[in-house]
Amino acid sequence: MAKVNVEKLDEQKKIAILKKAIDELGLSYVSRQIGVDRSTLNRYVNGKIKKIPNEVIEKASDLLTVEELNDILYGLKSTDVDPTTAISVIVKAKTDESFRNFFLTLLWQELGEYIKEPSNTYIVSDDDVKLFEKIMKTQRAKKTAYTRTNSLKRALAELNYELTPTRLKEYMLDVL
Repeated sequence: MAKVNVEKLDEQKKIAILKKAIDELGLSYVSRQIGVDRSTLNRYVNGKIKKIPNEVIEKASDLLTVEELNDILYGLKSTDVDPTTAISVIVKAKTDESFRNFFLTLLWQELGEYIKEPSNTYIVSDDDVKLFEKIMKTQRAKKTAYTRTNSLKRALAELNYELTPTRLKEYMLDVL
């Protein structure tokens, strides 16, 4: 089953899919997989045969990953990003106004629907826990403060310090 609707692709995109498949897997392998000989495949890639059958492109697209197809069709190359890289992008956006405008526009275009949904996740920090401990120590008896602080820490550890309404509800039901 094709990952892409080849009927909507122009000839340049079709050729790009063939070229990427050949670059990744080799001419002989691709020609065997799509069912054409190597010379015909070369003619497709070099533009000597103008009309490339949709079946050929469907088979070639099946040889590529979704990321490779995204790169060809939309110019979006996906790479693995670690938290350090993500944080450095945010720091750059905070300090550079033109980059911030570009970054936020791109985020809105690519993730607009996701951004519109309210985020209901809260990551509990060490400062939050220390504040809770401080309030408990000043407003409760020593044993009560100790018990409640330990209960909170245990619950947060089980929830990986990430609070969402659904996870809290599930946790409370499990405790009961």
